[in-house]
Amino acid sequence: MIETHGQHLIAGEWQGGAATFRSTPATGEGRDYASGDADLVDRAVRAAEAVFADFAATSRTERAAFLDAIADQIEARAEALTATGHAETGLPEARLQGERGRTTGQLRLFADHIRAGDYLDRRHDAALPDRAPLPRPDLRMIQRPIGPVAVFGASNFPLAFSTAGGDTASALAAGCPVVVKGHPAHPGTGQIVAEAIDAAIRQTGMPAGVFSFIHGDTHEVGQALVTHPLIKAVGFTGSLRGGKALFDLCAARPEPIPFFGELGSINPCFLLPAALAARGDQIAQ
Repeated sequence: MIETHGQHLIAGEWQGGAATFRSTPATGEGRDYASGDADLVDRAVRAAEAVFADFAATSRTERAAFLDAIADQIEARAEALTATGHAETGLPEARLQGERGRTTGQLRLFADHIRAGDYLDRRHDAALPDRAPLPRPDLRMIQRPIGPVAVFGASNFPLAFSTAGGDTASALAAGCPVVVKGHPAHPGTGQIVAEAIDAAIRQTGMPAGVFSFIHGDTHEVGQALVTHPLIKAVGFTGSLRGGKALFDLCAARPEPIPFFGELGSINPCFLLPAALAARGDQIAQ
């Protein structure tokens, strides 16, 4: 497991804090990580909002280069990610290597997607002032970034569905700054990926506030993030219970925001008596 400093990344600056939590890796000794709070969330989100207009105004080519740079920086940390991810989660090294490839592949896929521009949909229905019985106003539809996005790391996918996973990649591709709440099951892995994103920001000249990463092992950080008035969307992969709680918070806001969730569950199976009698052994296999 690689030595980690256990700090938050807030708009380009690594910061600690008085409160900490102890990680519980699958192998090796646990380590102390700074634990976020509502004040830290507020600073990260305000930094994201401060750079939103500038980041949204970047070209598709510039954002694509940023995503490619993140992928390159992650690959440059391949050994550290595999070693730390294996120690923290117990996942086999081959699985983590494959998941790293999936993560960088997603980033490069979004980069190619926005470069091509095929997704853009602009529509204009001109005004019809003489239309009867009522005139039609001038109608225009364009796709625009929505604002800062909150992303929650997943416990079972420390790379492809966490710090630089699909939710983060898609938000950055669209021109939305991201604040990630790292999962406490793999804080060191999340920190290494955050370092890669920070390096890509510096490499491509993106504004520092475009990405922040906050550690936390309590519900306080997640609640503060989802309910912050400057957060405009939430991405989450995890349990049904956790996702439903965040969805309810999104819906209960004075200005409700979209919740993009992939929620896990246990699917019931029903075996009917006739099927068991006819092919019970086959079903059991």
